[in-house]
Amino acid sequence: MKKIFGIMTAALVLTAGFMFTGCAEAAADLKQAVAAPEDTWCKMEVKNYKKADTDTASTNLYAYFYYSKTGLTSDGTDAGLNPSITIPAGLTIIVTTTSNTNSDSIISGLTNNTIIKKTFLLNGETVADDKTDSQYKVSNPGATWNAIYWGTKSEIRDEANKSKNVPGLLRKDVGATELNWDSVKDNFSWKRLLVNYLLDKPE
Repeated sequence: MKKIFGIMTAALVLTAGFMFTGCAEAAADLKQAVAAPEDTWCKMEVKNYKKADTDTASTNLYAYFYYSKTGLTSDGTDAGLNPSITIPAGLTIIVTTTSNTNSDSIISGLTNNTIIKKTFLLNGETVADDKTDSQYKVSNPGATWNAIYWGTKSEIRDEANKSKNVPGLLRKDVGATELNWDSVKDNFSWKRLLVNYLLDKPE
């Protein structure tokens, strides 16, 4: 419901801009004001992620979102990307956990120094390799990112949770390990994360 309200509010603001200003520049400014940020890392906690609604075991996760029309490559410094990490153009979501051990995680191998990563490319495809769930795609990553940004809990919109800098766990000098998709696919689902936790059930 919050997602629908957020999207409707954004649409009404845009419509008002066109109706009352009659100015393309003002409308463009309004559109930019209500659009989800680009080339910015946004972080939020996902509490009690479960394999299925009927399960009792759960895991607290951190999800990082990065929407870019150009992608991101290392800048050659120790703050640049871990060489094993690439960020293509599109919506990239990186999942890690709040724990430094795997003892309380339902996702095998996931700790606060390992990640699960997926990019929904701008053309509607996904990165095709063995580290991603190639069976789940979104046709419009930009619209999906806007829905997530405005439709989920407000934590993701807090300035404290947004940064232009590469997150610490992706830096060269930290070097988080990306988990192989085959090792996590039985206990983690991108579709479940997006649909059940981020789009349909905002807190």
